[in-house]
Amino acid sequence: MAGLPFTLRQLEIFELLCDLQSFRRASEKLGISQASVSNQLKALERQLGVRLLRRESGRRPQLTREGAAFLADLGEFWRAAEALAAHRRDAAPAGAAALHLKLLVGNYLLRDHIRPKLDRFLELHPETQLDFTSPSISEEPHEMLARESYDLGLFHEPAGRPLGDGIRELARIRCGVYGNRSHLGAGNALLSVEQVGELPFLLPPAGTPYENLILAMLARNGIKPRTISGRSQYFDVMSAMFDRSEAVGVTLEPIVRSEHRNVALLYRLEDWRLAFYRNPRESDPRRREAEDFLISAVLKDPAFPVLEPDEHISAGD
Repeated sequence: MAGLPFTLRQLEIFELLCDLQSFRRASEKLGISQASVSNQLKALERQLGVRLLRRESGRRPQLTREGAAFLADLGEFWRAAEALAAHRRDAAPAGAAALHLKLLVGNYLLRDHIRPKLDRFLELHPETQLDFTSPSISEEPHEMLARESYDLGLFHEPAGRPLGDGIRELARIRCGVYGNRSHLGAGNALLSVEQVGELPFLLPPAGTPYENLILAMLARNGIKPRTISGRSQYFDVMSAMFDRSEAVGVTLEPIVRSEHRNVALLYRLEDWRLAFYRNPRESDPRRREAEDFLISAVLKDPAFPVLEPDEHISAGD
């Protein structure tokens, strides 16, 4: 069967927009940004080749003729999907053991990409229990995996780090010094090492492994921050301070909030990777459903930009 020209997430967002007639209210209900809602709708329209909603500034979105027909058929689609899901539940052996999975997932990935889609997964797989743990600012994922047993994991880490047992790379992510675009020179040219070093930096809490990692990355590029304007462990706080030109700092491109439109890359550092972990000592085939969900929740989200192979930068490049 050929691939469908939509995802379930796109259908969910389209239906919610039709119900609420507001991008803002839809984003609040889903727990994602308005830009993500808009991008998902645009992707759906592009994949279908039709305009579903008419959007005009200051007015509520309105269904087009094609959109009204698509919405009517969507109701039939959900009813058919529920019927198919019921077959799966009915076919399950009575008293079948629940699947309890322990997951190590980065805080940002869980908050912005996985949790907003989790309800649909749990509806389709009611026998699966997912227990999430996120590394704190004082912990690194590979150390937590060595110390404690997890079934699956999804997290960011420097691309130059050797892959541990059971870990594979899913994608490369741009990393760099970000700040208000007003710091850029003519033609939006990236800054020099000397220019970056003169800017006020926001760093992670002092003495944490993450601070050591950031300072080591900067040092490899010849950058030594002369002014520390503050410290924070919260990525959304960092993005907001960059947007207001209160500081600059090291972060990953997907973590910059879409509503902070004044934030730009000032200096490129080596790539990070999106890494996936599967416990090689566990073999329950039902884990594959949770694995596919975690990966697609991130990589199929238009709000999560990844690098093409010819864009990669390694340490020392």
